[in-house]
Amino acid sequence: MNYIVTHTDTDGVAAAALYTYLTRESSSIVFAEPYNLKKVLYKVYRKRPRSVVVLDLSPNTDTMDFIVGVVQLLREKGGSVAWFDHHLWEAEWLEQLGKAGVELYVDRTTCATGVVAKHVKPSTTVDQRFVEELVKGVCGADLWSFDHPMSPFFMRLVRRGDEDSWRLCVYSTLSRGVTWTGEFEERVVERFDEEVVELSKPMHVEVLEVNGVRVAVVEKSEKVENSILAARAMGMAKADVAVVIDKSGKISLRSRGVNVRDLAVALGGGGHAQAAGAKIDVPLSIRIASALRSKALVEYVVRVLIEHADYVKKL
Repeated sequence: MNYIVTHTDTDGVAAAALYTYLTRESSSIVFAEPYNLKKVLYKVYRKRPRSVVVLDLSPNTDTMDFIVGVVQLLREKGGSVAWFDHHLWEAEWLEQLGKAGVELYVDRTTCATGVVAKHVKPSTTVDQRFVEELVKGVCGADLWSFDHPMSPFFMRLVRRGDEDSWRLCVYSTLSRGVTWTGEFEERVVERFDEEVVELSKPMHVEVLEVNGVRVAVVEKSEKVENSILAARAMGMAKADVAVVIDKSGKISLRSRGVNVRDLAVALGGGGHAQAAGAKIDVPLSIRIASALRSKALVEYVVRVLIEHADYVKKL
């Protein structure tokens, strides 16, 4: 059996769909986040797959050794592993996985869907216009360039809080070479409306100086994408960095002219220089306190940021 392990956002879903469209291979789709990638890969290994393709996910300092071990086990059982990503990787990660037998394609000039389009050879005749439009639309959303008219729609098509059933619906449609449907349209229009309502509400932003950089901290909204929320928080606070947090400890880092990836790596995550993320441990006492007093979680994250101030540096 073939497995595709991919990220939970639009780029991850689209990359998986494009891989299937180009190869015509039947695969089981498994969704993952960077923080749980090692567990997901181990579960896949136990199913004795013939091949594993990893998309739009990078290892991090805390998971690298475990992932290399799982890859070695997969290879020993005769399985193949290919990895397509566009995040910033440490040189030693590339070396370790390369030595373990992984077929690596890491390209920071595009999104994961673009990496697949560049490096996967079609098994049969394909609609090149579909491929090009999908890559441009998805990359414009994922890289925040919005240089394609469909990018604002793709950004809202899949959210990380969505059910896997919706991700699979989007995957199934795109993998057939269909870019857009009425069902997609309805979902996105509904989300636009929800965003307008949510962004019209007052928003509490905690502001602090970290290593000479102005940082805005805000709690996650279920109705607004983290990148949009971060942009609003930075605008309101005239900040260089925005930190979007949720109760599970997941944090999204966005910036203008500041390297936030080093901070993310220090916290066990990774990503891009100006868009990264991590998951931190939130003590039970803080979780309880945040249920009683909403600012408790924000205050805890502020303390964590201050402790890691040396990792926040301007580009």
